[in-house]
Amino acid sequence: MQYLIINGSPRHQNTWKIVERAKNRLSDHEKEAQFWEVNLIDEDISQCIGCFNCFINGEDTCPHANKIQPIVEKMKKCDGLIITTPVYALNVSGLMKTFIDHLAYFYHRPYFFKKHAMIIVTTAGMGAKKVGKYMDETLESFGYNQRYKLCFINAYRPDGKLPYKTIDEIYKQTDKFYEDIMNKKLYSPSMKALYSYNVWRAMAYNNHVAKDTHYWKKHDMLNDEYCPQIPCNVVKKLPFKIFYKMMQGFLKQNTVKSEK
Repeated sequence: MQYLIINGSPRHQNTWKIVERAKNRLSDHEKEAQFWEVNLIDEDISQCIGCFNCFINGEDTCPHANKIQPIVEKMKKCDGLIITTPVYALNVSGLMKTFIDHLAYFYHRPYFFKKHAMIIVTTAGMGAKKVGKYMDETLESFGYNQRYKLCFINAYRPDGKLPYKTIDEIYKQTDKFYEDIMNKKLYSPSMKALYSYNVWRAMAYNNHVAKDTHYWKKHDMLNDEYCPQIPCNVVKKLPFKIFYKMMQGFLKQNTVKSEK
């Protein structure tokens, strides 16, 4: 198994120590487990400049594609993603926010439907749950099927050791993460995931962005209420058949036409 670790901390301190615990647990399950590590502090990724190239012309035309796309390729190839950030000013670190900004096209063109992820967030104060929720919603919007969260406040005791309760939680979430990947288990999408999916689906059908429309057609995702490779029963999809039609009507009436 190959795991990709994207580290959004500029240091290898509290957050990284949780990562090491998770790595050791995964290695206990599989001695041959491999870990690719991407430390965003070392990648020297420039700020997103809002040029919209990734949306309009494709992600390869981003002026920073030479930095971003090699990481994205690892995200696509790995069996599981471990993504980490400390809480800075009640939000993700600047390193992580810059990276996520460059991946915004995945909201329009979700990809990782058969992938699982583990989110690790630490803080010495407030915001761990808030940041964990933001990371979870982001990865869910990118398509990630299941996300496990480890969000800790003052994870370590003054003597530098982890409480047994914290260790148990790390092992519990890491075990679930491993078992899902090992068994190739796929979960039915949440109602929020279905909602987002059908908003972007309607926009793609309406040819809101030509690149998006091509992507959704290419992957045969316009004809179903969710990615056809993912289990989702008819009853759960039913409200979104109606919602999708409503979105099509709304977009048809409200799409702003450009000058010729």
